[in-house]
Formats: sequence, structure tokens, C-alpha cells
Amino acid sequence: MREIAGRLDPEDELAPFREAFAIRDPELIYLDGNSLGRLSARTGERIRAAVEEEWGRGLIRGWNQNWYEAPRRAGE
Repeated sequence: MREIAGRLDPEDELAPFREAFAIRDPELIYLDGNSLGRLSARTGERIRAAVEEEWGRGLIRGWNQNWYEAPRRAGE
């Protein structure tokens, strides 16, 4: 089965999207049906920025700049 999948992978039009995810163990086949799935690389970067920059450097000042208006931005 793995050999068949390996031959089909190069033809998969969705294969380039694999690079968008944090994959620490490329041998792990992740099929957990009640999970959010693998962490996207962009999400990890965004969370790191929020913690280190907005919270870490901005402290409470970051609330006004980033958080209070977040529901309005998301709604728009």
C-alpha cells in the first residue's frame, strides 16, 4: 500500500500544500478524525509573534493596538 501511495504522490495536485504545515516526523501518518490536524506553519509563526511581540514587548499597550478591535476586523 505504501509503495502505491509513493508512486501516486508526485501526481497529487494537492502535494505542494504539504509545505504549509509543521511536519516534525515525516514518517508519521496522521489520521486522527477528531483533531484539528497538523499545525499550519503560518499559525505557529503568528502565535509566536503574538506572544513575543504583542504581549512580550507591548504588554498591556498591545491590547489597544491589537485586541480590542479584533472582533470588528474579523467581522469585516
